[in-house]
Amino acid sequence: MNSRIKNQLLALSLYQIIGGLLGIALTVWVLFSGEVIIDQSALRISLFATALFVFSIICGSLLLRNPLRGLRLSLLNQVLQVIYFSFGAYSFQYVAGLRIGLGFDLTGSWTFKFRLALSSFRFDFGTATGEKFLGINLLALFLIFWVEQLLERVRKV
Repeated sequence: MNSRIKNQLLALSLYQIIGGLLGIALTVWVLFSGEVIIDQSALRISLFATALFVFSIICGSLLLRNPLRGLRLSLLNQVLQVIYFSFGAYSFQYVAGLRIGLGFDLTGSWTFKFRLALSSFRFDFGTATGEKFLGINLLALFLIFWVEQLLERVRKV
């Protein structure tokens, strides 16, 4: 494997590891900041978020040890981050790293929104928020294409 591919794998690896670590740190900070009532549902959601952030860390570390498997899992990790939404009682948003998002706020009128975010997580199931939002993480979409190109190059080696 040439040094260019190794450097790209290292960059992607660091991005996913740092994004996962940052996500875990922010989840712990939110839980213990005193603004969230820690009940069973908050703990479940936090554990689910932490599991996704740990998955990002695993993807990043696998890239250095087993590039082919790491790239396959990294592809899945990025696919989970591409679309984020909130419709009434259901919402999902997962970002391990950086989100550069474009979306539409569908509450009232269709309002175009541009959003930046660091590692974050939101999951609502059965909690009426009244929000209607659909967005695409452009950075995750870019990373999917990049990972697919890296997969092709690594398979050839």
